[in-house]
Amino acid sequence: MIDPVFSLIVSYAAAAVLLHGGWHKWQEREIFAAALQNYALIPEVAVPSASNLLIASEAAIGLLLCVPMAKPLAQGSGVLLLLVVSAAVAVNLLRGRTEISCGCGGGSGDQQISWGLILRNSLFVLLLGLAALPTVSRTLISIDYLIIGLGVGMLAGLYAAASQLLTNGPRLEALRNT
Repeated sequence: MIDPVFSLIVSYAAAAVLLHGGWHKWQEREIFAAALQNYALIPEVAVPSASNLLIASEAAIGLLLCVPMAKPLAQGSGVLLLLVVSAAVAVNLLRGRTEISCGCGGGSGDQQISWGLILRNSLFVLLLGLAALPTVSRTLISIDYLIIGLGVGMLAGLYAAASQLLTNGPRLEALRNT
């Protein structure tokens, strides 16, 4: 059994990441659909529906992670979503297609797919899986809420920093080679 504070930190941070990503994808639906099409994993005719489904799933999971009764389902769904998108990235990396946008935070981002992206997602899958474990039944006290708030900010910030490092890596490599 794990402490409920850990479960809440991970769930709320995941909700923030998923809602943020879903919002950016929604704002740039056409660009995200083009990024999804570049993965070349589904028929072109299915791309608009699949991109809308991914955006809706990401947003719904993000929202449900904030609902106590729905949290176990949302945690499992979040793990599944991350595994599916990581598999799509891995297939394209194994095909040697490293120059395509991941489409992670919206379509206009220039973050390319990489094994680092899979590592980042794998760590998130691990955290969500751990957060889904049964929690100790205890009443939260005031310091717990402070820890939850700080923990959510820290974990979401670490995710954002990792994403930015993954975006900047190819740029830095290009600068080194010039």
